[in-house]
Amino acid sequence: MLLLRAWWLAAFLGTAAHASPGEGGCPQPFRVAFLDKAIPGMLAGEGSQFADPPGRFVDWLDQALARLGCKAERVRLPQRRLMGDTATDETQVTFYLAHTPERASQLVYPQRADGSPDRRMALAETHLALFVRADRRDRVRWDGRTLGPASLTVGIVGGGVEEPMARAAGWTLDRALSHAGSIAKLRLGRVDVAVLPALSFSPDALSAPPALVALEPPLQRIAFFAPVSPALWAKNPQFVRRFWVAVCEAARDNPVTTGPSPTCQL
Repeated sequence: MLLLRAWWLAAFLGTAAHASPGEGGCPQPFRVAFLDKAIPGMLAGEGSQFADPPGRFVDWLDQALARLGCKAERVRLPQRRLMGDTATDETQVTFYLAHTPERASQLVYPQRADGSPDRRMALAETHLALFVRADRRDRVRWDGRTLGPASLTVGIVGGGVEEPMARAAGWTLDRALSHAGSIAKLRLGRVDVAVLPALSFSPDALSAPPALVALEPPLQRIAFFAPVSPALWAKNPQFVRRFWVAVCEAARDNPVTTGPSPTCQL
């Protein structure tokens, strides 16, 4: 197993001895973007500020940077700007963004030779599911393909991983600024159903009144990564590979007791 891991890391990172002068060094500028909404246990604080402590995501980043001997500017952005700013190199990394084909056309994710996402480098995996209030479960029909009745309003996060799928389904949508906002609307009865990653909840959060339940079957499996800007990848792919490995190792070596568990398989 150790030999296999060493072989895979060598193949992924490439041979540093053959790197051109300066390749693989710390990039400048190096701005890492995080969502401007709190993610319980993982990201603390709201708006442009980080709380103290800032959360496990920031810990993983800081530990990765220490391993690499690099520094970064941390910024927080609304959901809709996360992808756009990294795509245009205003920020060089978006920390923790689910992979979709649409996003992979604008950002650079760890990939296998066939172009599929390399889930060995995933920071977490979960599934998207439809959630409803337990006391209103009997009002909703879901067989894995059709959601009814047609009059239902479905809550999503604008710009979130669920939006393209929800639009394609033709559902009546209500867009929130964050998953926490979508959950609040569901509990208040402002939406009938909410599309959410399962990692949006802790067990206690699901059972708090009014309790929420997931409809079976789930919608799809999703994997989260730290994608980079095409410009950074073009200029310094050696560093990007080293950065992904360092973040993945930091996440693997510092798991959380609640919240998303890293699936890094280095």
